[in-house]
Amino acid sequence: MTLLIVAAACIGLFVARPGSADACEVLVVKSVELKPYQDVVRGLTDTSTCAVRELRLRDKEGIEKILQRPADVVVALGTTAFRKVKTIKNFPVVYAMVMPTETALSLPPNISGVSMTVSPEASLSAIREVFPQAKRIGLIYDPKHTAEFVEEAARAARAAGFELVVRQAHNPSEVPGSVDSLRDRMDVFWMLPDPTVVTVETIEYLLRFSFQYNVPVFSFSKKYVEMGAVAALDLDLYGMGVQAGEIASVLAKGGTVPVRSYARKAHFLINAKVAAKMGLEIQDEVMKKVKNLE
Repeated sequence: MTLLIVAAACIGLFVARPGSADACEVLVVKSVELKPYQDVVRGLTDTSTCAVRELRLRDKEGIEKILQRPADVVVALGTTAFRKVKTIKNFPVVYAMVMPTETALSLPPNISGVSMTVSPEASLSAIREVFPQAKRIGLIYDPKHTAEFVEEAARAARAAGFELVVRQAHNPSEVPGSVDSLRDRMDVFWMLPDPTVVTVETIEYLLRFSFQYNVPVFSFSKKYVEMGAVAALDLDLYGMGVQAGEIASVLAKGGTVPVRSYARKAHFLINAKVAAKMGLEIQDEVMKKVKNLE
């Protein structure tokens, strides 16, 4: 079952777009063909009030190929495609499936999109449901990647009655020491999609630490729940496409949208076997919301 997250949808300023004709076209630009991208495109196509066209940009191809036949709105699907199309200035660009580090900094006024994260409030609500006794949440981040998110998370944690215990790591080699420093200071560890903190080596260390000291991990991906995290909110890719389609449709008709929007919809995942090994009792009403791991 999918957990529908009504997130605090926007950060920053709202942006206005020029009007367009009643008939409109959305161009989806991608660099590769992947199943996750297909899910996003399906949601976008089902939702958009404009015609949807797809274009694959090869490695050496640039925005000249887009400008040969411009659309009302360009949707960049994936980080590689976004890096190419973000130089476009004269019509709206919407991003989806783009690494948060690429969109964390200030963006030109014609760019908006859907984040690959749910809101801090949504994650904290899920943590409360899975770990109702938890008071202290440990978190490690690299300021150059996720500082803005962590600032918002700190405010949301205080409002929700949590103590957020934060450590910074400026390179992956600092992560193990930061994890160790949190050992007696946290009831649960909140894993963020921060590329400095989440590497093959650091995940292995963190999950080993989790089992050794009985500190559960709350993550952002099914992959890590399968590896040993207790729970996660895993993005619903079709739902991300729906959001991107809504944004593109508004922009094509001259409307306004948030510069950044958190993903609204995610799957609530729990590794029941890991929870049991840690002596955690998950309430029946919580398990009813959980999507089974395949």
